[in-house]
Amino acid sequence: MTPDRFPPILAAGWALPKPDGFLAHFRPLIHPRATFSQPMFPDARGIDQIETMFRRLFTLFPDMTLAIAHTAANEDTVYVESLCTATLGRRPVTFTVCDRFTIVDGTIRARHSYSDPLPVLLACLRSPATWPRLLRSRLPVRSA
Repeated sequence: MTPDRFPPILAAGWALPKPDGFLAHFRPLIHPRATFSQPMFPDARGIDQIETMFRRLFTLFPDMTLAIAHTAANEDTVYVESLCTATLGRRPVTFTVCDRFTIVDGTIRARHSYSDPLPVLLACLRSPATWPRLLRSRLPVRSA
């Protein structure tokens, strides 16, 4: 896998059932010492912590989808701008994300996700019924 070939692989993974299909797709692509960071979650180091991060994300957004809008690749780095959509309560929430992936020797070594968490936080605050789900996304996650 090279940075320029990664966007369709990313899109294919996001089209799979979450979390298990998604995680099974990406697990072999992630370097054992990779680091992932994204707003609203602590940094994750290594495959186990990265899987936990995504299980927490999908606890909060079980129906989350991602549509790739733009990509750019250079040497070992690929940038992917995406539109994420999910439901909180009965309301859709949409936000833009830009991910920077570092890919070395065919594996993902790092992912840094950049987004404005305000739309998600506001959607949560407007939907008290989602507060338990928000709390569960912050608690320890049990593997399936």
